[in-house]
Amino acid sequence: MRQRAKVTAVNGSFATVEVKRSTMCDGCEKSGGCGGHCAITGIVGDSRPMTARAVNLIGAKTGDLVEVESEEKVVLGSAALVFLVPLAVCALFFFLGTRLFGSEGAGVACAAAGFVLAFLAIGLYDRKLAGKAPRIRIVSLAGADGTGDSDGSE
Repeated sequence: MRQRAKVTAVNGSFATVEVKRSTMCDGCEKSGGCGGHCAITGIVGDSRPMTARAVNLIGAKTGDLVEVESEEKVVLGSAALVFLVPLAVCALFFFLGTRLFGSEGAGVACAAAGFVLAFLAIGLYDRKLAGKAPRIRIVSLAGADGTGDSDGSE
């Protein structure tokens, strides 16, 4: 998966990049005509940029617009971790809570506890991965027209 990013800092062979978050609006037929204020973007939309640490393969400098790449399996795995695991744990805790305590109310309470515990576990896992090498790499400078410059020159 490739995205455009801006280099905000360089530290040796690594760089900090700022990536605009993709939103539901990216594929919308109104192309921003609604101003991004529909019910969906109110729930899930977030226009704040995201920062990430990337391997600087091309020697990009602070302020450069670049193309960053990550493997699709990494992106899909992260999405599954954040979205599916908490739901699965929630369902499991609901089932166990209703079986152990014999009431649906207890199942709901256990499900809520499972949901919170799943996100705490994901947070701990994320902290553990923070010290490892980034899975994002800068692959080219981005041209002014939005295309990547594969030879790294402008």
